[in-house]
Amino acid sequence: MMQANEEKVASLLQQGLESYGTGDIARAFLLWNEVLELDPGNEEALDYMRDADRRSKPRGGSGEGAVAIVEDARRLAHTENEEAALELLTSMPSGGALEADAMIELLRARLFRRYQSELGDLTQIPRVAGKSGELQGRNLPPSAGFLLSMVDGATPLGDLMSVSGMDRFEALRSIHRMHAAGILEWD
Repeated sequence: MMQANEEKVASLLQQGLESYGTGDIARAFLLWNEVLELDPGNEEALDYMRDADRRSKPRGGSGEGAVAIVEDARRLAHTENEEAALELLTSMPSGGALEADAMIELLRARLFRRYQSELGDLTQIPRVAGKSGELQGRNLPPSAGFLLSMVDGATPLGDLMSVSGMDRFEALRSIHRMHAAGILEWD
């Protein structure tokens, strides 16, 4: 990552922490999601999001925390930040509210269509951009690393998603993020 990007990422991470510290959880998630747009798979941002979400939930099974999270996610989705809304909702403990589960599915469907539209034809054949040694500094999540290991310069995107055994949405999301980060390319 270029130095300017690294500084921007560091600044966004800090701003997110400050927003979280003042109780503006939705803004913190927006800032950390912006980090993920610049540096897909940034573990620090993902850790902050998971930790902030866990800490923002009340203990003892009260449904008020889930309602607040769903409302924060709804606000994020209305500002067209569906990625952050999905991250927020999927970090809820399992057995979440029915409304949260429905919203997750709606967001996944919208994002799937957006990713597919942005990536184009899934018969395109991806290849690793640049030199393989440049990937060592990247902090890829295991699912992205697994998909990347299957890129052979001969398998089309759609087939890569199918043979990965991953959820189609998660596979497409990983491919989309790696393409946006300049890790994968095709003609």
